[in-house]
Amino acid sequence: MSVCPALRRGEAGFVCSYTNKPIDPFSWYCIGNYAECPIYIRFSRGETRPAAPKPEEAPKPLAEVLPLAPERPETEFEKAIKPVIDNVVMKYDDLVKKLDDAWKEYENNVVGARRQWEVEKMSLLRAQELLNKTISDYEKMLAEIELKKDFMPPDSYQEVKRDLETKLETLRGLLDEVKTKYTALEDGLGAHFRRVLTTSTSAEVISLKLSLSKLEELLKEGKISQETYEKLKKELEELLK
Repeated sequence: MSVCPALRRGEAGFVCSYTNKPIDPFSWYCIGNYAECPIYIRFSRGETRPAAPKPEEAPKPLAEVLPLAPERPETEFEKAIKPVIDNVVMKYDDLVKKLDDAWKEYENNVVGARRQWEVEKMSLLRAQELLNKTISDYEKMLAEIELKKDFMPPDSYQEVKRDLETKLETLRGLLDEVKTKYTALEDGLGAHFRRVLTTSTSAEVISLKLSLSKLEELLKEGKISQETYEKLKKELEELLK
């Protein structure tokens, strides 16, 4: 019985060397009449030479079969992002330092201005007292003129009255102006001082309490009126709230 020269036997069964594919020789032309096999005829005419049996390959190393794990991208990422992080941190470290310095300077300026104001505002308060007293004196003079109206020549009465009313109007306007400016300064400096007081050391609170004690001394010594004392005391107590 003739057998096709291209038939090979492998571990998994029979293989056709022409096509290098598995084949069942008992259901094909491989045994007996292989000369009629269309594959044999095509290859025997020289169209294609039989494929050499494929040698069994040795198992590849595991490293060649499995792809190597890629390098951790963190290394490159860190190299790229670190300068950005450093720049932002340095920028805002410097900014925070400047803000701290600016706040310290602001705090010192506010405390210094407040202390100076506590001394110099006394002149404005004293001016208000003098203006109030002068206005009161002119009002009394005007009242006296009204009582003497019938005993004075009409022209003299009108002239004196007009002069007193003009002076009163001027003094009242000046008093209103001093009060308005005093209140604006007190409120403005007070707002700044309260802002600083929330973060400042307790030494500033002690300073305010000492100011209250000083007020009591000034009142006892007669250097300020009861009205001025009450006004200043209220202002200082508002700051301590």
